[in-house]
Amino acid sequence: MSKSKAWLWVGICTCLSILFCGMPAWGAYPEKPVEFIAPANPGGGWDLTCRMSAKVLKEAGLVTQPITVVNKPGGFGVVAMTDIVRNRRSDQHVLIAFSAVLTTQMAIKKNPFTYKDVTPVAALFVDYGVIAVRKDSKYGSFQELLDDWKKQPGVLTFAGSSPPGGLDHMRVAMLAKAAGIPVDKVRYVAFGGGADALGAILGGHTTAFVGEAGEIAGHEESGTIRSLALLADRKLGGIFQKVPLAKDLGLNVVSPNWRGFYAPPELKPDVLRYWEETLGKMVQSKQWKEVLEKQAWVDFFLTGDKLKKFLDEELASYEALAMELGLVQK
Repeated sequence: MSKSKAWLWVGICTCLSILFCGMPAWGAYPEKPVEFIAPANPGGGWDLTCRMSAKVLKEAGLVTQPITVVNKPGGFGVVAMTDIVRNRRSDQHVLIAFSAVLTTQMAIKKNPFTYKDVTPVAALFVDYGVIAVRKDSKYGSFQELLDDWKKQPGVLTFAGSSPPGGLDHMRVAMLAKAAGIPVDKVRYVAFGGGADALGAILGGHTTAFVGEAGEIAGHEESGTIRSLALLADRKLGGIFQKVPLAKDLGLNVVSPNWRGFYAPPELKPDVLRYWEETLGKMVQSKQWKEVLEKQAWVDFFLTGDKLKKFLDEELASYEALAMELGLVQK
């Protein structure tokens, strides 16, 4: 080989070396279909998080492999978390929806795991709390419901999708406390998911629904459900623009619920970085902003150390609140 050809090969090899060293280590990840797990029945907040994210990721061309949404209900998310921690620790192709509901379970010691047992990936948005009734309910306003609740606190029932002591129960307890109603008189009925709680209110089995605005957006739009008050610190747009805030009605109760994804405990750093960057692109997409508007969700994108700090502070906050409301024993 002549000297000129030898130098040419050296140059080519050097360029290739620089090129491949500069590429992300995950290469063609995901090289096979991805699974999103909603740890509840179809129709609730976790299910919507998975299905809307999968839809936008595909429409925006951010993930080329198929994304399958699997519902794994049970234990208000604990069944899915147990399976991930015990049986799928190193699975690199699964993300699980999570939210403040899991945090409140940890706060009341109903979840044997913490966020240190899994890999938090990203928080995506906030879904604000809401109190709603069936369209033909005798309660035309939150004030009417409140007046009746004060007269017969042990009679009115609230259907929610978190366990006793969890987020939805906390919401009703906070409202009761703010209204001067004994917290131990609250009648909260726990269902396995938002869709199940909605079924109870639509079937006339409970007085009111407590959950998130995004969970009932479709029913609000179709007129089968009537929202009475939002547990938010700001007015929401779209179909909720005329719904009053609880704090404007004299009860200073605000209860947001963030939603996002976690992954198995042994997720590789490169794969974590892939999902942080890919979900970061998703929340900036036109398609995702349309989803936020339709579902009355509010952007809340967090990853990395900021997410971990937020989760630690939130857990401490809910532990204190559960104690204050008497939902756990001192």
